[in-house]
Amino acid sequence: MTHGGKDLDPELAVGAPKALDHLCEPCRAHFDAVRALLDDLGLRYEVDNRIVRGLDYYTRTTFEFYVAGRRGQQQALGGGGRYDGLVELLGGPATPGIGFGIGIDRTVLAAAEQGVTAAAGAPLLVVVGTDPEALAPRLKVAGALRGAGLRVRVDGSPRKLGRQLESAAKLGARYAILVDPLLSSERVILRDLQASEQREIALDDVAASLG
Repeated sequence: MTHGGKDLDPELAVGAPKALDHLCEPCRAHFDAVRALLDDLGLRYEVDNRIVRGLDYYTRTTFEFYVAGRRGQQQALGGGGRYDGLVELLGGPATPGIGFGIGIDRTVLAAAEQGVTAAAGAPLLVVVGTDPEALAPRLKVAGALRGAGLRVRVDGSPRKLGRQLESAAKLGARYAILVDPLLSSERVILRDLQASEQREIALDDVAASLG
């Protein structure tokens, strides 16, 4: 357990009330939705009732990133959380927000240990969805494409498809991958943003078709 970079005695937290036992209904629903999405994507996580972030404008979920099997503040790659009320606190309109900070040196070392290299340049592909509310399928498709060695960005917004495609073009992407609930989970629509042409294709064939 840490606060402001200092280690605290874990025994101080024994018997202390847990925040998760006192969530309001909207916060409980939000937290359950976050966990459901992580479960759906098969991402490992651990609920830590003792996590303390040093900035008090966080709202709802806070988190820290670790290499699997490692613990302790000095092993964290980074962390952050939601701060939905921050812009409004500073005099702006009510605006949802989320952010995080990363220890660059720790992240580079961890990537080198695991043989991970970062793709350079603009994303080759942007994954969008015909159903604006269906985020998990987009994230799954993006994960598969990254595993095939492609530079991929996900549009995680609930915007309509046209707005998602406009954003993909502005990012400089050559292609968009359309995830459509009417197709099987193994098939997507590959759209050439420059030629304004598209075709249905098997997800496993995307990388080869771009080569």
